[in-house]
Formats: sequence, C-alpha cells, structure tokens
Amino acid sequence: MVTTTSTRLGITIMCLGLLAIACDGGSTAPSAPSHDHQDDPQSVTLAGVWSGRIEGALFVGDARAELTQNGAIVSGDWSVPMPGPLVALDAPADIELGGLVTGTAAQATAELTFGFRDALAVYFGSAQCALDVNVSTFNETRIEATWVTNDSCQPPAIDEGGLALTRP
Repeated sequence: MVTTTSTRLGITIMCLGLLAIACDGGSTAPSAPSHDHQDDPQSVTLAGVWSGRIEGALFVGDARAELTQNGAIVSGDWSVPMPGPLVALDAPADIELGGLVTGTAAQATAELTFGFRDALAVYFGSAQCALDVNVSTFNETRIEATWVTNDSCQPPAIDEGGLALTRP
C-alpha cells in the first residue's frame, strides 16, 4: 500500500479530531460550578416555620410565621401574642394577634400581606386591615423586612416597623 505524507497527515488530523470529541476537548480540566447552590436566590424558599420579633409602636412582640411557597406564590399564617399597647387600647389579651399571609417572592425579596383574623377586625376598623410587609432580603435562615399598616386600618391601629425572623 502506498501512502503519501498528505494522506498520513489527514488520517492523523482525523484521529486527533475524533480523540478530542471523545474526550470532550481533551485538554481542559473539568470546570468548577460557578456558584454554590445554597447561595442561589432561585433555590431559596420562604417555606417553613419562622420565629423572631416584630417591632412597632403598637404591633410588637415575639412573632411566628408558618409559610408555604409554590413558585412565586407565598401563603401561610402568622401570629404574635396580643401586644401590650393593643391590650391597653381594649384589644383582648387572651387571643393571639395574627392571621393569613399572602404574597409573592422573587429572588431574595418578597411582598407579603399579614392579615388579621376576622375576630380582630373590630379593633382595627376594618376586616381588610393588614400589615403590608416588604421583605428586603431573605436567605435560608433569615428574613429582614419592614412593614406598615395598610390604608384600611383605622386609628389607633396605624403603625409601622421592622420584622426579623429566623428558622433553624
């Protein structure tokens, strides 16, 4: 069989090409992941049981929230023992302050509404009275937020403050 230099060169190039394809580039090391999955805001969810503090002039105390999240939709329940300033304004000391949570989350922020149970509406002027909660950041273990009572709340139930919750 007669082979020429150009034939040998062509076969060599073809073999190197097949070798490179088989080795997926051959000369490059596997790349490391670009980020840790736990730090990925898309993978963090608000779902779970959270506890911490709500701080305002009237709405103050040890808070608890149990949240679920389906995609961007957040729901759940929140509660705090009836705060002393509200008891001083004739709110019943023997029931918890709290109600339903609704809202949306995107990346590491969320817009939530902390509603009140119907039995509490008489103390806040409207069944639609709620806390509008702006979660500025959250991660696997911490929620940082500010809140303000919405336009349906009537004096003296007008308030604003902060919310800091953690989960194990």
